[in-house]
Amino acid sequence: MDIIDAINSRQSVRAFKPDQVPRKVLEELLTVSQRSPSWANTQTWEFAVVGSDVLKDLRETLAKRAFAQDERNADIPYPEWKGQYKERRSRNGHKLYDLLGIKRDDMEAQLNWFVSMYRFFDAPNAIYIYTEKGVSNWAIFNSGLMAQTISLAALNYGLGSIMLAAGVSYPDTVKKKLNIPESKQIVIAMAIGYPDMEAKVNKFRTERVPLAEICSWHGV
Repeated sequence: MDIIDAINSRQSVRAFKPDQVPRKVLEELLTVSQRSPSWANTQTWEFAVVGSDVLKDLRETLAKRAFAQDERNADIPYPEWKGQYKERRSRNGHKLYDLLGIKRDDMEAQLNWFVSMYRFFDAPNAIYIYTEKGVSNWAIFNSGLMAQTISLAALNYGLGSIMLAAGVSYPDTVKKKLNIPESKQIVIAMAIGYPDMEAKVNKFRTERVPLAEICSWHGV
């Protein structure tokens, strides 16, 4: 796939077919993605790839905690968006709810949708990206670059993905289930699988800010 086509067609997938992604495909995907850039080639990322009964157990446990609205304690604190950033997030959420027919006063439907994120939208596989605690904030940046590389390379294999902060909300649970040492910092989770493009939710597209609003030119 042409790289520009991949960038333009990449989307956050929220409905997947049940088929497991073969381990060979995931290994090839991650091997290719290791060409991702990092500060001074430090390659600070590590992966935990999850599927089958292990993922089923993990997502049910996370969903139970989310449904109970346990306090989230992610290794990287959740941001408090303000101003235009908060407005963009809110507008995006309203558009998605409208597409799915979720009413503003339907708290049960909203809670069920919220919990579905902790279930990885029932994706057949998940990838956790983590790094050593206390190394450098640049290790988080490196992990972000890796997540983007994975999401683009996945398209070559007919896969779709979504990055999920929900999946890292309860790192104590994740580390225990996946035998990740406490010395590690979980950065992001990704649901990955073959997208169900007939699902209404996968018709959703987000807007982008016009370049003129965010870019200044100097000597160009």
